[in-house]
Amino acid sequence: MRRKFCAWLLLLCLVVPLAACGGKPQEGSGARTIVDMLGRTVEIPAGLNTVASLSAFAGPMVVLYGWGDRMPATTNAVKRDLLIQAMEPALKDAVSVKSSGSMNAEEILRLNVELIFVDPEIYADPDERAKLEALGIPYVVIQFTDMAGQMEAARVIGEALGETEEAEAYVAYYQEAIDRVKRVVAEIPEEEIPRLYHSVNEAVRTDYPGSVPADWIAVTGVPNVSLEATDLEMKGDHAYTTLEQIYVWDPDLIIANEPGVDDYILTDEKWSGLRAVRERRVYQIPVGVTRWGHPNSVETPLAILWLAELLYPDRFDIDIVAEMKHFYKTFFDYDMDDETAAAVLQGDGIRTPKKSGGRDE
Repeated sequence: MRRKFCAWLLLLCLVVPLAACGGKPQEGSGARTIVDMLGRTVEIPAGLNTVASLSAFAGPMVVLYGWGDRMPATTNAVKRDLLIQAMEPALKDAVSVKSSGSMNAEEILRLNVELIFVDPEIYADPDERAKLEALGIPYVVIQFTDMAGQMEAARVIGEALGETEEAEAYVAYYQEAIDRVKRVVAEIPEEEIPRLYHSVNEAVRTDYPGSVPADWIAVTGVPNVSLEATDLEMKGDHAYTTLEQIYVWDPDLIIANEPGVDDYILTDEKWSGLRAVRERRVYQIPVGVTRWGHPNSVETPLAILWLAELLYPDRFDIDIVAEMKHFYKTFFDYDMDDETAAAVLQGDGIRTPKKSGGRDE
């Protein structure tokens, strides 16, 4: 692998020596600078026109900021998302340039990209970072672990694209969703608050302290049972528990963000003894542009409102269909019809199924 990479790097240096010059703004060109999520100072070219996103969060945010038709290079997650392609049809022709944590540098170069958004995984890999540096294209690292960091990431992406007003509007909506729920939850007696288990992608993958889902679920005041665990199995940034442990927790309700997992939990005999299963309190989290509330979701504020209404229907009067239509119109300039809204709430038919062994990136 190292030999192959070195050969590619040598070829790049010999065949396209002007790539680095073309990708970096020249002194006096009107370029501006921003600071990314790692504190790196990045020069943004004057007259920026095309971007690539190798970040699962940045991809949808680029579309939110109205740059979807100027993103010829993106991730598998964006290419699988049918709703975001309905919002921006140009994405159907975009090229997925990241697979299993590795970027396709040759393709990025071919597409004349002028700015790249990357995740920490790419930046932390020495080979991948060397490819980035060899391209000579400015890149912005997007990294966060909680809601505050996610809102800051939205600001950084917006600043890079020159869309600061739109970024502040998104952050204001996000913060208002948090405040709106917290105000009501503060008045709810503890005995009215159920205990919750959150299934992330797989039935026994779940939340861990310090993660974005743990953060937004906490806004609703509900005890998230997996945060009580001291023996979660960590595989990278994924946390796994066991069915035996879930039986020990015996939560009042279960929410699942992967379509089909809710049906699996409700119908598989091994799960049938759980209180949440017996009482049919297993729910699919909506899926829109992203899985609502997923670690890289742009719809985290909608997830907060959805869960608050689910948990406390007598305390909240949230019309989640009206809320999502407002969100998508305001931030994506997309008029959502009732049929699509119903599909989002059901989490069904919104994303192309992931290929076996593939990864959402």
